[in-house]
Amino acid sequence: MFLIEFKITLENNYVRLVQTSEDHFQELYQIGSNPVIWEQHPNQDRWKKNNFRKYFEGGLNNSEGCFTIIDKKINKIIGNTRFYSFDENNQSVKIGYTFISNEYWGTEMNYQIKKLMMDYIFQFLDKVYFEIGKNNFRSQKSVEKLGGIKIKLLNDKNYLYLIEKSKWKG
Repeated sequence: MFLIEFKITLENNYVRLVQTSEDHFQELYQIGSNPVIWEQHPNQDRWKKNNFRKYFEGGLNNSEGCFTIIDKKINKIIGNTRFYSFDENNQSVKIGYTFISNEYWGTEMNYQIKKLMMDYIFQFLDKVYFEIGKNNFRSQKSVEKLGGIKIKLLNDKNYLYLIEKSKWKG
């Protein structure tokens, strides 16, 4: 049996990842209500409040927890991400359900978030998977920049990417 603590706080010089709570809903929805964030996503209407609420509650109920992303330089919530689908037999977990404010697109913030998560999880596991919509070109490019390898198409709508601990350059 693995003793990985998923519901923790992670931080580096750029970002703090804290466990999401109901208190974060309004600030996260303020960011997530921007339709541009979801335009390449399979759930393009996630910006609608009732759909965003389902997404948010999915994070709160996720057995591996859910992180609210805080820009440490200005102490401001800028998005959300999570570990999910932990597989003890495969020594793996998925990272996803990530969104950050479009103000941070094209900056190093996504890299800093994923680096923090992978540096932590690779202390325990060998593989990290990312499931990304086949039309979500921004996220595909972002994961490829991290070293993610596209390994297959799932259910005709999502690509599965893999980063292995042995190849992680962090």
